[in-house]
Amino acid sequence: MSVPIPPSQPPYPQQPYRTAPPAPARGLAVAAVIVGAVPILLGGLWPAISISLYTSSNYTLAGVVNAAFALFTCLVAAVALVLGILAARRNLGNRLLGGIAIGLAAAQIVGTVLSFASSTIGSALY
Repeated sequence: MSVPIPPSQPPYPQQPYRTAPPAPARGLAVAAVIVGAVPILLGGLWPAISISLYTSSNYTLAGVVNAAFALFTCLVAAVALVLGILAARRNLGNRLLGGIAIGLAAAQIVGTVLSFASSTIGSALY
């Protein structure tokens, strides 16, 4: 009498592989930090540009270019502030980079507003 041979089975049942959850996308947070650093880096170049403007003895042009540059950096900082807030609110992994972008942008905006205020007060007094 022949005994049927059972089909071969693996010794252990196959367990599904567990993978780590995907890392949160940091694109928005990195973009916010880069955009927040742009006005600071441009601020380092501004003294060389302003010296060349003031040595040309065209003080009106120098004032207009100075105001335009300040408004441009303030607008870029406002964009960085919005991106930083969005990145910080999106998920927990982006809070640090979003907070750095918020700090850079807020410092730039406050500095620009105080610069305009001191220029306005100074020109009103003299």
